[in-house]
Amino acid sequence: MSIKEIIKSRYSCRTYIQTALKPADKENLERFIFENCRGLEDETVNFRIIEKNDSEKQLKLNYGMIQGHNTYVLGTSKSSIDSRVNFGYLLEKVVLKATETGISTCWIGYFDYGFFNEISIEAGFEIPALIIAGYSEEKQPYLDKFVRFAINATKRTGWDKLFFDNKLRTPLNPEQVRKYSDSLEMVRLAPSSGNTQPWRVFFDEAENEFHFFKKPISKRYESRGLHDVDMGIALSHFELMSLQNELSGKWLKHANGIVKTMDDLQYIRTWKCF
Repeated sequence: MSIKEIIKSRYSCRTYIQTALKPADKENLERFIFENCRGLEDETVNFRIIEKNDSEKQLKLNYGMIQGHNTYVLGTSKSSIDSRVNFGYLLEKVVLKATETGISTCWIGYFDYGFFNEISIEAGFEIPALIIAGYSEEKQPYLDKFVRFAINATKRTGWDKLFFDNKLRTPLNPEQVRKYSDSLEMVRLAPSSGNTQPWRVFFDEAENEFHFFKKPISKRYESRGLHDVDMGIALSHFELMSLQNELSGKWLKHANGIVKTMDDLQYIRTWKCF
């Protein structure tokens, strides 16, 4: 599958078969995690796959109706914006690898930290989010469809509200960035907390750069740091699609003042096209 196909086929599964991952699938995912643990600015996140026995109590979730879950992927990051962005950037790659393997997933931002006594959280660190991983329960597809409909999970904001010309501050036309139109479309389709899509991207034609900004949409998600994780997910989609289309570049963070800020937007990172 191409990365575009994988991104489009990924969805937030809410009904799982209550069984452990197949040994080959788990080994494959663990190998991927080990080989892809270094992210933005070489910051490392050591994710773990944690499986809970059927006899153990289930994880309490504040996220709609989710059934049959007993396998989770999580790790810790520093309690900072940049580290949470990196966390989302790396964990979304795990999500997409799982999707390619046939493993269903769901991002979770609200959960009981005490449920995971296998993870030691140092001072100044946190678990920003986690993913549930497993196999979709095909016998109850109506539940997933009902919940997705209830939270508008399949709706996405249009280009004119997300992507802009950096100089003119006007909506970006796909024809202006033809080579990168797929990359931006994959950003548009990225999952986010409550489907809020807090990213805004400005293309600087003179410098051949894409500047990614965070626009806080929900005070609840912003206070939890989930919009930072969302930004990391968006960066991951942009990069993976660009590289598959043989568009080389790298992530960098400009010093204060180089990228002009706007009242309600916070500068996160820049993709420098080569």
